[in-house]
Amino acid sequence: MSALSNRPVVWGGVIAAMAAAGVAAYVTSSRHDTTAPAAPPITTAEAPVPSAQPPAQAAQGGGQANEQLPIVSRRQTDPGQEYYRQGRYDLAIAFWTKAADAGDALAAHQLGVEYMDGKPWVVPRDYEKSRKYHLQAAAAGDPRSMFDIGSIYEFGYGVTKDLKQAAVWYNHSADYGFPEGAYNLATMLESGEAGRQDVVEAYKFYLIAAAGGFTGVPYDNNRLRIDQQAPSPMDLLGKRLTPAQITEATARAKAFKILTGPLKI
Repeated sequence: MSALSNRPVVWGGVIAAMAAAGVAAYVTSSRHDTTAPAAPPITTAEAPVPSAQPPAQAAQGGGQANEQLPIVSRRQTDPGQEYYRQGRYDLAIAFWTKAADAGDALAAHQLGVEYMDGKPWVVPRDYEKSRKYHLQAAAAGDPRSMFDIGSIYEFGYGVTKDLKQAAVWYNHSADYGFPEGAYNLATMLESGEAGRQDVVEAYKFYLIAAAGGFTGVPYDNNRLRIDQQAPSPMDLLGKRLTPAQITEATARAKAFKILTGPLKI
């Protein structure tokens, strides 16, 4: 972790700041908005486990253009989420497991999230399963799972901590259009945590993240607190760059194209 870093923590859909001497906040995961249940779920005996096949209307797709999208973008409904919202967590996990085993990348992503979170009454935390399912979803082109694998390596969740490998996965996430991945990669390129230091490329990815709507948490490293008036990491880096470097980084950002389809791992 570098003092140059200002990666916010996104956990359970809530952004928080982690204040420590010389260290700002970190993004760790792209979670959906479900929260830990307050009561045990209904057991599977009370309702049948549904088929892993998506509804007919979703299976039909949306024509040739839709076929060019990653598989995670094709399915229009998620029965697992409906079970989850009803508090029937065992049925949600059963649906997603069966669907993931049948090759459904969206279900694999959901399982990766749940096994990482380990919410009470849902599933026990299991980093190995989380990584397995995130890898499945990432291979199909889900940038959220690419991002979460980056977090797994950055913080050593069930694996040896490896910042270079984390940067590789944040790079994949950025390439597939996830702004938080672009932001995390930018901080690691700026600090050298990516295995190399490249301030022009870092500024490029700050620009890409900002264009995607993510500029990070405004954080005052001197007073160790969130400050809405504090300059963003991109602004701070921009003050250190020459006009020629900013021009080059801006040109690279404008030329950036989001990838789609399966990830070649």
